[in-house]
Amino acid sequence: MPKKRTYNFKSLQGTSTSKQATASRDGGEQSSTVNERLSELRKLEGKEAVQKKKELAELVNQRSVPPNVRAVLGVPDSEPPKPKRGVRTRMPNRTPGPAPPQSWLKRPAWSLALTRRRLRGSSSTNNHRSRPNELLRFARMTGDEPKDDQTGPSSLLHLTLKTAALNWDLFDIEDLPALVDIPLRLRLRLLSYLAYYGPPIDVAVLDALTRGNEAVKCLDLAGLCDQGLLTLHRIVKFFKQQSPKASIHATADAIADSWDQEETLETVLSPSLSTSRFANLTHLSLSHPPSGASWRDLLSLSKHISGVTHLSLAHWPRPTLTPNLATTSVSSQHSPDVQAGGSHYYSALDSDLSEPASLLRQLSSNLLCLQWLDLEGCTEWVPALAHSGERSPTVGSIRGDMGHALDSVDSVVSIFVYNWKNMQYLNVSQGWLPTASGMLALKKDTSATLPYRRFIQDYLSRFEPVELMRLEAEITNDVHDVEKRKALVWAEREVAAQRSVGTINLARMTHGCKKLEIDHGWAAKRKNKA
Repeated sequence: MPKKRTYNFKSLQGTSTSKQATASRDGGEQSSTVNERLSELRKLEGKEAVQKKKELAELVNQRSVPPNVRAVLGVPDSEPPKPKRGVRTRMPNRTPGPAPPQSWLKRPAWSLALTRRRLRGSSSTNNHRSRPNELLRFARMTGDEPKDDQTGPSSLLHLTLKTAALNWDLFDIEDLPALVDIPLRLRLRLLSYLAYYGPPIDVAVLDALTRGNEAVKCLDLAGLCDQGLLTLHRIVKFFKQQSPKASIHATADAIADSWDQEETLETVLSPSLSTSRFANLTHLSLSHPPSGASWRDLLSLSKHISGVTHLSLAHWPRPTLTPNLATTSVSSQHSPDVQAGGSHYYSALDSDLSEPASLLRQLSSNLLCLQWLDLEGCTEWVPALAHSGERSPTVGSIRGDMGHALDSVDSVVSIFVYNWKNMQYLNVSQGWLPTASGMLALKKDTSATLPYRRFIQDYLSRFEPVELMRLEAEITNDVHDVEKRKALVWAEREVAAQRSVGTINLARMTHGCKKLEIDHGWAAKRKNKA
């Protein structure tokens, strides 16, 4: 008979609970709620924060070293505390609400353009750019403006034009069409004031100041040519646009209002009657350009101003088509080095005037009506007017006014007999005069005075004897002979210019032409004084 077994079911109840209680009694982990766990985590973060605060307090309590002493001792700079991650940085004094639109923050375009024009007008290049040494210089030299101005600097017209030139930066492109209401005579006069007082201009301003039905006869661009945006290349394009051919093509290309529009007699004859505003231009001044003025563009411009009778090229650089190749040469294995440009770097020292002479002959062939020429400040290349690469054996023994051999008649004949036969006036002054004390010191030096004895005597005759006696006592103050050396350089260039002018006048007299009226800048004063 099987053995009877009894089962104790009470011991089987609560098995998991008893096990957890047993484990807790044995030192195991106790169960905890979510809030208890969060509180424990907060305590742990607080302890770490307290530790960081203690570290910062220790750094703050350390003695700081001034920056100057720290640089001497070589102590490295303390690093700034690193920003906390995830922390939002607030802008100081930020206005609550949404950000303002971009249209409120942007400045108007006209204010930016005005600021740029003011900065451009007050720049160093504007203040130090080449300007005429006298207001209305070209008009006074040609006789269009009286030298003894009756109105004076206090006249209303002078003050108005001067104020307009000084504040030309305030003019906008939209204001230029309103200048047409001003008479052309005043607008052309304003150009001279802009050259003397105002900033550089562009082609749009030149167009606005010369626009109208009235023909332009005198144009003074002294100090404005090749300055800023008014380059000589753009002036050539502007003159091409104003030519009659360009206006005929523009009229022919115009689109009619209707395809069946009938052509009247006026519309047929109007293209043939259109003329350029510069067709009657006779007086032109391009003086005082920058040192990089282009002779290539000048020759291109001369083809469009063939009727000019008075031209000013004062202070123009040496004539050359390749100014950037003066120091460049082309080397080859089979031939000696050849200069890349028309004039080499030492052409002035070697008296190599072949390229300037050829360019001047081209200029004379384009300006056949020229009667008046201003070459002030161009004494360096004035001898190119009487230079020729070929010697003439027939007249090699003829001597000019300064006792020099006339060996360059061929070049002079081509320029001043055939091309510029009607020329009457030529200005070859250097643009500056030496002091009387320098000339007196040069006169006492017999070794240097021998070639210029007569010349120095003529120059000193401009002064009173009492003034010369007073200046002789002050010569000892010039210890380093600065004024004497300046006078010597001036005298060398003046004698070279007089020799060239003597060659020109002798060639003209030989061929039955009238002698030129030569202005050296100081002989005219002596004549007026006498």
